[in-house]
Formats: sequence, C-alpha cells, structure tokens
Amino acid sequence: MRALILSAAVVSASLVAVSPQALAGDPDGPGFELGVRTGYAFSAGETGAVPNGNDANLGDYVSGQWPFWLDVGYRFDPSLYLGAYLQYGFGVVNDDVRTECRNANADCSASDTRLGIMGRYRFAPIWKLAPWAGLGIGYEWGSYSYHLSTAITNLDVGSSWSGWEFANLQAGADYRLAPQFSIAPFISVSIDQFQSTTTTTAVGNTTNPNTQDLAKKSIHEWIMIGARVSFSP
Repeated sequence: MRALILSAAVVSASLVAVSPQALAGDPDGPGFELGVRTGYAFSAGETGAVPNGNDANLGDYVSGQWPFWLDVGYRFDPSLYLGAYLQYGFGVVNDDVRTECRNANADCSASDTRLGIMGRYRFAPIWKLAPWAGLGIGYEWGSYSYHLSTAITNLDVGSSWSGWEFANLQAGADYRLAPQFSIAPFISVSIDQFQSTTTTTAVGNTTNPNTQDLAKKSIHEWIMIGARVSFSP
C-alpha cells in the first residue's frame, strides 16, 4: 500500500513540475489530461474466506455498482499517457440473496473504492475515433452494511474487505467534441483479490469489530461499461 501511495505521489509531483507552456499547448501534444467516467459495473468471482469459514460469491452481496471515476495524468505525446485514478462506487445490494434487506425496518447499503496508477496508449485515429487501450494497478476497499431498527434496539452489522487490484484492463475510443474535450465509450475489466476482512457488529451502544486476514484468497472481477469525458487544458 505504501508503494502504491508513493507511486501516485511521484506521478502527481511530475504533473506539478510541468511547465505552464505545456498546459496551453496542442491538445494532442504534451500536457495535463483530466478524465471523468461513469457507467455500470457487474461483479463476478468470490470474496475469499476467513480461517474455518466459507468462501462467498461477491455477487451474493453486491450484484453491481454505479461508479464515479476520476483520473488525472500527463500526456507525453499523442499516444502515451500516465496518471492516477480514484473511483467510488455505489453498490447494488443483491436482496434476492440478502433476504434480510427486505425487512421493512431494515436498510442495506454497499460501496466500493479503488485507487491506483494507470497508463494508456492511444492508437492512430480511425475516421473520427481514436481507439486506446489502458492498464492500471491499485488497491480496493469494499463494504456491505445492514441496519435494523426496532422498538427494542438497533442492530448494525457491517462487513468490509480490502486487497490488491492486480490489473485493470481498459479499452475505448475517443471522439473529439471540441479542441480540449473528448468523449469515449469504454469497457474495463479489473482483476482483484481481497487480503483481509473486518466484521463489525453493533447492538445498541456496544460495538464489536473483528479483523482477520483471509485464509483463502480468491479472485473477483468488476466488468464496467460506460463513458469517459476528458479535458486537455
């Protein structure tokens, strides 16, 4: 995790060091690039298991998510880009499996956060589209929570997982809307593995957290389809 943060800091420092002349240059030449993405991501794979526990499908908790993704980086030439990304996703709880969420007094929620560094290569334009492919690595935090409120007491049960994002594979195609703005449909597939989990149970004013390393570390994926809007100063 420290190496990831250090890498992101190095990228950010290199961006700050860029001369003002580069910022006002050709949008296809060297300079900053800011991207904002959204879409829908489908979950696949397993969460992993604690000692003497059972593995579980990630989709049994969260069937998908609505992510908001920000990436910022530096374009070295028309083809090569390096930057950092941060994504927060609002999870779609699978209440077909988590039947406790159907209770009228219950409230369930889920989220997913990803942070990392990425590179992208843009190919020669085809008509008005410039196809590109990208690869990122990073870290992920996922959570699921259940809240039950009754006349007697309140019950909160939360589960969170964290681990590495080994690869984030991306492909898209830029369409130039204006000299500094482009929009791109894209698809991405992230390959992740949780390393540890924390379960927190709170009844009334009593809270009991329990953090464990996963004995079985399984692979899970997020398959995202969406659009990216980019701005090149």
